[in-house]
Amino acid sequence: MQNSQTRWGLAVLFFVLLLGLSVPATLAQNGGSSSPEDRKEKLNQLKQSFKTGLKAAQANNHSQAYSQLEQALQLAQDTEQGGAVNQITDYLQTLPKNWGNKAIENEDYEQALTHFEKGVEYAEDDAYMYYGKGLALVNLDSTKTGLETLEQAIEVGNRTGNTRVTGLATERIRGEFLAKASKALNSRDPTAAQADSALAAIDDMEQYVESNAKALFYRARALFEKGQFSEAMSTAKEGLDLHQGSRSDAAKYHFIIAESQLNLGSKATACETFQKATFGDYKARAEHYLKNECDG
Repeated sequence: MQNSQTRWGLAVLFFVLLLGLSVPATLAQNGGSSSPEDRKEKLNQLKQSFKTGLKAAQANNHSQAYSQLEQALQLAQDTEQGGAVNQITDYLQTLPKNWGNKAIENEDYEQALTHFEKGVEYAEDDAYMYYGKGLALVNLDSTKTGLETLEQAIEVGNRTGNTRVTGLATERIRGEFLAKASKALNSRDPTAAQADSALAAIDDMEQYVESNAKALFYRARALFEKGQFSEAMSTAKEGLDLHQGSRSDAAKYHFIIAESQLNLGSKATACETFQKATFGDYKARAEHYLKNECDG
């Protein structure tokens, strides 16, 4: 607690010193544009607003902190205090991110949205602010707006070189749609309608981001269930090319390829492919085909 108080106290002290150093230069630049008394009053208000804003931030009084710091920022701009503008803006970027992350952790998405919207206002080139805002919106069931905001995070991340946030936002968008595809196919023998639902989910996903190996697996599975074996096989092969996981995880692609080959009349080739699917969750199913279709 003492360290926190010391940190805030030093911030205020530094701010006061910063203003003291910049006042003479500012007055010289502005000549008679405003009276010395008016400027002195505004600078005093600026110091007080900043101090009050930091005290409110220390107490996690979000609304008062924002209000006072924004008032201080306006006063700093009015009096052309460049150093103060930069320092206050830094707080108006850092506090929303910290508070927004905490709100996300606590699943308080309304509060998170408030913070990240403030963050976007003062840090429009910070991709993470859009990412946090998008997460909050999706969790508040404003899914379309949330996905569009996550798409903004990707755009800003690409523009500013923030590959970490670009990756996070991309995976969150994919997760939204792949969960729907997985649910649609989550039965032993999915119907054509269920397969169509899975395909629609992946098509919708591709309006925002490219397919990855997992998306191609669900697409291949849905195509197989619809009896489109050639398309299922080529899609599964495409997914396998992108796959970077274990041999056990790769088995699911080999299994779809093998089943498709078998249905297309390429029994010998299918039996060779089933051998590659005898791992992990697909081991028993692949071995069943090898025993009953491939003469052991």
